[in-house]
Amino acid sequence: MNSDLYTAVTDVCARIGWPMPQVVERTGSTNADLVGVAGHGQLLVALEQTAGRGRLDRSWISRPGDGLTFSVRLDVPATVQAWGWIPLLAGVAVADAVRAAGVNDVGVKWPNDVVAGVGKLAGILSVRDEASAIVGIGLNLRFAGARPDPEAVSVAQAGGDPDPDRMLAAVVSNLHGWWTRFVEAAGDAHRCGLHTAYTGQCVTLDQEVDVVETDRQWRGTAQGIDAQGRLLVRDDAGMHAVSAADVSLRA
Repeated sequence: MNSDLYTAVTDVCARIGWPMPQVVERTGSTNADLVGVAGHGQLLVALEQTAGRGRLDRSWISRPGDGLTFSVRLDVPATVQAWGWIPLLAGVAVADAVRAAGVNDVGVKWPNDVVAGVGKLAGILSVRDEASAIVGIGLNLRFAGARPDPEAVSVAQAGGDPDPDRMLAAVVSNLHGWWTRFVEAAGDAHRCGLHTAYTGQCVTLDQEVDVVETDRQWRGTAQGIDAQGRLLVRDDAGMHAVSAADVSLRA
């Protein structure tokens, strides 16, 4: 991948005061590569990722030409305590960019997916590195061959413009905008409008879900997102705040 292909996102980073994006042909994991790398807004883009990890340690492999694989480092001020909202914020940024590219029926699925209809467009993984969050995003633009996952869908398949430079520029611009408002509100998702933006397009809410935790599996109805970004699920025993669990929609 040639960094010259990414002129739009380079211009966006210059405008918002983020470092120059770094572009590599191939790497194991863009998230891992940014660990210990100082610089708020440092963006790393890879054409091919061979050892990426998704949530709950699932593998995330990206093939050349299929999509965007990138990570960004965000310095988190001490005033922000709701780290659980960071991947949700990134999901809104991606969903807004995909929608602007012409894809209809775009939504977010708690906590780390962007979907079009019933297909998965993007996956997001946020990891903590000291006082920074490294947010990794994999977004399907087009599939040159067979789909890597039967549940996956691409921007092109969903009727959108799959141009990688314009898409990445839009995601970065959205991410910066939401991050600025989130930080200015001291991490209060309600006060900065993030809670409304997320819940208004979250396909998980008001649905029956299966929740798989380390010690038990149970079923309930997803009814909200709390101040920490946790999913609120009600069952016969009452309301539960879910953070570290595998949550799937019931068919």
